[in-house]
Amino acid sequence: MKSSRNISRREFIDRVATGSAALGLAVGGAPAIVHPSPGERVTMGIIGAGIRGQEDMEAVLRAGGNVAMACDLYDGHLRRVQEIQPNTPVTKDYREVLERRDIDAVLIATSDHWHAPIAIDAMKAGKDVYCEKPMTHSIPEALEMVKVSKETGRVVQVGSQSLSMQSTHKGKEWVDSGQIGTIYNIQCEIYRPDPIGAWKYPIPPDASPQTIDWDRYLGNAPKRPFEAARFFQFRNWWDYGTGLAGDEYVHLLSRVHYLMNVQYPLSAVANGGIYHWKGDRDVPDIHNTLYDYGKFQVVVLGNLVSNFDGGEIVRFMGDKGTVVLTEESAMLLPYDEEWDYGYPLSSWPKDLKQQFIAAHKNDPTADVGTAWKRPKRKKEQFRQTREGTVDHILNFFASVKSRQQPIENVDFGCGTAVACHMANISYREKQRVFWNAERLELTGEKGPVDVSLS
Repeated sequence: MKSSRNISRREFIDRVATGSAALGLAVGGAPAIVHPSPGERVTMGIIGAGIRGQEDMEAVLRAGGNVAMACDLYDGHLRRVQEIQPNTPVTKDYREVLERRDIDAVLIATSDHWHAPIAIDAMKAGKDVYCEKPMTHSIPEALEMVKVSKETGRVVQVGSQSLSMQSTHKGKEWVDSGQIGTIYNIQCEIYRPDPIGAWKYPIPPDASPQTIDWDRYLGNAPKRPFEAARFFQFRNWWDYGTGLAGDEYVHLLSRVHYLMNVQYPLSAVANGGIYHWKGDRDVPDIHNTLYDYGKFQVVVLGNLVSNFDGGEIVRFMGDKGTVVLTEESAMLLPYDEEWDYGYPLSSWPKDLKQQFIAAHKNDPTADVGTAWKRPKRKKEQFRQTREGTVDHILNFFASVKSRQQPIENVDFGCGTAVACHMANISYREKQRVFWNAERLELTGEKGPVDVSLS
């Protein structure tokens, strides 16, 4: 199949809807798609029906769910919702969605600064929550969402569909079975060099205070006059978004935390800046971070300027091999242990060289021993057939019914949210930051840090 790197998520879903996903084929450890019967359908309310919210709505319908109502602050988005599903009730007040007794759960795909307030209100209203990543706009919000979820008993699934990707499950299978040995270093990269990748989305020609509820949109953000770009390109500003870390790190770090079975990093130090996309943002277009997890290191390179093989890449580098995960594949690159002694031995006199060779003739890892006789492990490649969102929503549906925790529950989401916010706070405060998982506190090497920052 054609690489999904060159197509949108919606196109990916469209292409596989009539392929193996529709046939319910399980591949690479991920569960097959099995649609519920009409009597078992979960009824959803969509809150935030923009680009991702509409994709999620379509995925809910493909997964056999029922969309009973949609909320957005722009008239055009609400009109588009009714093109996706005619006669869908719509509103600009999310509280009307929460008041519907027939709605089991809400899907939140608003700007980042509205995620936690709506999710918390929804849980207190008795609704389960599927919340798009990043889970929150700040660390205190993440901790509060965990608290409210525990208090209310509501299910929370964070919408980083990378955890439900077939390639992620295949990679975990390789790692857990010891195929690459002990992992000490993980390299993560994200490249999105074009204007759309840099969140310079086009603004609809009818965008105005008459078609957008601007005051409601601002919410807890600083008050300011209407500016359409801040609504449609919200990821470019800290007031509403969380930059590269919140939009893209979270996919990469979700895979890291899942395969490595960790929740939080110990520390983070970040650097970056606005180098190319100047004049329309205050978040960096280059954002690089080094994390310390104690037993291994993670480096994340975030780049909205250049391109290298496209998309998202995570390399788990062990002492016996490497697992490489992309948006559409998993690759196992085993190391065959064989030490090449030719270079250093070339400087020895012949008698000493022969003495060394004789002493290592049975060494299974020496090129002068028996290493060359061993069979070589072969590279393996797995290509997934599904984009992940429908599987992720089905996992949420199953949890809503069973009351068991989903794959990306509120605790997991809190961990990746904290990691992403650490990258942002380190960048903005210009210092290394440290997370104390016991006290749930963030500190800086140069002094106190502002945890209210995204």
